[in-house]
Amino acid sequence: MIAAPAKISALGMYVPAGILRNTDLERMVETSDEWILKRTGIRTRHVVSEGEFASDLAFGAIDDLLAHNPAAALARVDYVIVASTTADYVYPSLAAMIQERFALSKKCGAVDIEATCAGFEYAVNLACGLIASGQASCVLAVAAEALTRSADYTDRATCVLFGDGAGAALIERSDEPGIFGMTAGVDGSGGPSLYRTSLRTDIGGIDDPSGVLRQNGQDVYRWVLENIPDFIARTLERAGMHLDEVDFFVPHSANLRMIEALAKRTGIPMEKTLLSIVDYGNTSSVSIPLAIIPALRSGRVKAGNKLLCVGFGGGLVSAGNVILL
Repeated sequence: MIAAPAKISALGMYVPAGILRNTDLERMVETSDEWILKRTGIRTRHVVSEGEFASDLAFGAIDDLLAHNPAAALARVDYVIVASTTADYVYPSLAAMIQERFALSKKCGAVDIEATCAGFEYAVNLACGLIASGQASCVLAVAAEALTRSADYTDRATCVLFGDGAGAALIERSDEPGIFGMTAGVDGSGGPSLYRTSLRTDIGGIDDPSGVLRQNGQDVYRWVLENIPDFIARTLERAGMHLDEVDFFVPHSANLRMIEALAKRTGIPMEKTLLSIVDYGNTSSVSIPLAIIPALRSGRVKAGNKLLCVGFGGGLVSAGNVILL
């Protein structure tokens, strides 16, 4: 069994005020509310306003964490990890901007990671490694995405999917382990199925200088159903647990139909599956915290519950763990 001497002690989330409904998209691109609901399960997504960026969302999630957890003390934070594919700048990092905004110690470690839709789970797992090795005792892990800034609103296959938001977790050293089965994976051959070009514009025989998000949905769907069930089994094995010991399954909320097919293939009941796709759309690295936190605050998820969390996305990468709340 793989376990970390760490636990999540506080959580926070933030979504921008702007809301993009399916009916709004009907006026922007050739689509319909019925088509979007049938294909994706999405009803609404929150979107950044002009002048609002991933950093603003990250700050909002940390403010929310502090507001809901009065005992949380950022003075203890000695490392900041931020998962994002839509950071304000190439550099300075979002982690550095968080250090400045919240007056964290200048001895604090600060790093951004880019692991697309598996970003939050990668951040949590890396935090566990830092704590287990003694490099840190309190890590602030944040996922923040302004995905609508990278969407192509002439491409109805992708623009209807994405929303913006942020989630934050305070991960602290604990004598009683609270995070188990940390697992990661990658299949680089799937890169051309989900990409966004940058300084280099050619990928998989395609030259795309647009810098917007591109996805072959059928390829990604097939890859998830062929690979993630085994990844789930490996995560549970590393956690020393059986599926029936898990209270909730929290996959990346990529697409409701995909998650329904994944749940059916793995034997996980949909009533035990936490999602954020319906109200927030696909928020990439943020989708898992946006599924957990409302369920926790509504009382659906309770202290002592075990959550099997699995992120997957562009790369193609995956990351997972079991969190004891």
